[in-house]
Amino acid sequence: MRLSAKILATGLGIGAIAAASTSPAAADAVADFYKGKTLTISVGYTAGGGYDVYARALAQYIGKHIPGNPTIVVKNVPGAGSLKLANLMYTVAAKDGTEIATVARGIPVQDLLGGSGVRYDANKFNWLGSMNNEVSVCVTSWRSPVKTLADMKKTEVIVGGQGKSSDSDLFAMFVKNLFDAKIKLISGYPGTKESILAMERGEVDGNCGWSWSSVTHSHMDWVKENKLHIIMQMALTKHPDLPNAPLILDLATTPEQKAEVELVMSRQTMGRPFLAPPDVPKDRVAALRKAFMDTMKDTAFVAYAEKAKMEITAVSGEDLQALVARIRATPAAIVKKTVADLQYTGKVEAAPGAKKAK
Repeated sequence: MRLSAKILATGLGIGAIAAASTSPAAADAVADFYKGKTLTISVGYTAGGGYDVYARALAQYIGKHIPGNPTIVVKNVPGAGSLKLANLMYTVAAKDGTEIATVARGIPVQDLLGGSGVRYDANKFNWLGSMNNEVSVCVTSWRSPVKTLADMKKTEVIVGGQGKSSDSDLFAMFVKNLFDAKIKLISGYPGTKESILAMERGEVDGNCGWSWSSVTHSHMDWVKENKLHIIMQMALTKHPDLPNAPLILDLATTPEQKAEVELVMSRQTMGRPFLAPPDVPKDRVAALRKAFMDTMKDTAFVAYAEKAKMEITAVSGEDLQALVARIRATPAAIVKKTVADLQYTGKVEAAPGAKKAK
């Protein structure tokens, strides 16, 4: 299995990784605009984190793929889990194509799933692409008799999480409530590393939000030695390394369940998304989308990502735009049920040294 810098197309119904082509005249107009200018990539988090690392990698190579070859600079605008930046990009950012941003994968559904402070219409952003179609897994350790969702419905399984906003908590509660699984959550581990150590110690049975790229990066020995039972993949599409592991979307048995899964797991496909503000001229949006995907296939970029052990599973801007439109059109009744299925139910225990989840 080789995950680093794996460049993949992710078809989501419109089927193309290639960005929209532009006529020579349009390309010349875009080149004339960008020549001598600076394009700013804003990051909704502090320097050094995952979103920042991906943005700075993109910044090193995308300039040569944009007509006119603008100078690229990266700026950090942290705040409210990137909600601050999303609002700024919608309300005050330049709408000429000189400002783009990377924000949290959950930004398109922030308000749908109960978040506050949203001052943007996610459909009106110009989505440029995602560098990573994230796949997480719900797993149990070799010690656990629970190996499948059917087992999970009959036998209690204890999973670890890092707090109410973490994928491990959200996904565990979603699986518990959606499928009536017998999941007991111990929440409040400082990070994924600590919750996985708890699984290694036998303190918990598993985890329901462990990024597959993290699994292979830190515990490839467990994969090789078959020490993990993969209950399901938490995403909308399977990871190529896991063709036989069940996908949560396939485990959903009704149209309503499938709609809930798509709403929650859309954040996985969004992965590391990049956007431009509304009202950017269409020819510049097309050029930026093409430049984004061309960068993902750039041999120098691929080599850099390989060395940095970055997983690159690119999703085109057109596919992201279609996904956002689809999930934003989710019926209100489904949204309401999804919000309910994400809530803590049953007794949630606190991890050693952590405050109890509320």
